[in-house]
Amino acid sequence: MSHADIALFAHELRGTLTVIAGYAALLRHPLGEREQTAALDGIERAIARADSLCGDALEGRPPASPRARVSEPVSVAELAQQTVVDQHSATSRDVRLRLEPGAEDLVVIGDGQALSRVLGNLIGNAAKYSPGDLPIDVRVAREVRPFLGDAALIEISDRGPGIPADMRERIFEPFERLQRDQSTPGSGLGLAVVKNVIAAHDGHVQIVDREGGGTVIRVELPAKQSPQT
Repeated sequence: MSHADIALFAHELRGTLTVIAGYAALLRHPLGEREQTAALDGIERAIARADSLCGDALEGRPPASPRARVSEPVSVAELAQQTVVDQHSATSRDVRLRLEPGAEDLVVIGDGQALSRVLGNLIGNAAKYSPGDLPIDVRVAREVRPFLGDAALIEISDRGPGIPADMRERIFEPFERLQRDQSTPGSGLGLAVVKNVIAAHDGHVQIVDREGGGTVIRVELPAKQSPQT
């Protein structure tokens, strides 16, 4: 296994540990039964993601090749809801989820654990590079594409400094970071994982400007078609 693959595994494992640490810190405070159960559920989800990473590592598979391991129906709305909760715990940030009409029954086929890590990386990046007192927005919608089949659209919007147009492709390469971000802790690996996992799901990811300032990262994944379509 290459140094780059080991670095990718370490990056993704650290992300799951951050989620567990956030929930563990929450459990140190008095909680109602419902809140305690939610925290324990979050820890179990993070452990499942870590376990899937370890399984890949033991079999010599890069962490960004989910199609080689599992292909299953994944509810996009459930994926977004759970990841938003986990990242709120990990980052202590206000993460707001909006499900557009028709998003509740969106299903994609692929690796749910890998897709969860992708969304966690994107929300974590938004939290890292945008003002702490401003919310992060996550939007899930069905994109109707005549003759092509519908797509699941996931957008993560922040209110940070934005990403220059000439860096929007390079920033997805391993270890690539903006010059201005060199003083901010990070490895430059999160977006590389995002790009590879989304590509393995026959999807697409792009960066656009957010109206009013900031960045929108837009992920498109082929939606599973119902038997009636």
